[in-house]
Amino acid sequence: MIKDAIQMNKSEQAQIKELKANIDGVHRFTDGTDKYGMLIIARGELLFFQENDKGLLCEISARYSLINPKTIKQWDNGDKISEEEKDQILAKIIHFYKIAYKNDLTVYKE
Repeated sequence: MIKDAIQMNKSEQAQIKELKANIDGVHRFTDGTDKYGMLIIARGELLFFQENDKGLLCEISARYSLINPKTIKQWDNGDKISEEEKDQILAKIIHFYKIAYKNDLTVYKE
């Protein structure tokens, strides 16, 4: 079971690395000196988000324009995301999602 989790993590890291390098397809934004990227993947169940040289995957429902903030946990470089940083990331994702996909992204609340 642990082995599967490690392999999945490596797979996710490889996917994020590929998306960070992808010039075509990923929505790109600049805000001041910061650069961002975003792409809905996995049949609308995951969202790739990039901030400068860091990337992450989080759960969304593109069909219902919902995001699960509990899945914003860690950058691809291994840095854990604090609650304060999560709120900032979530605000950026919601802002850029509206520009990229012309829909308001709503935070999923249990």
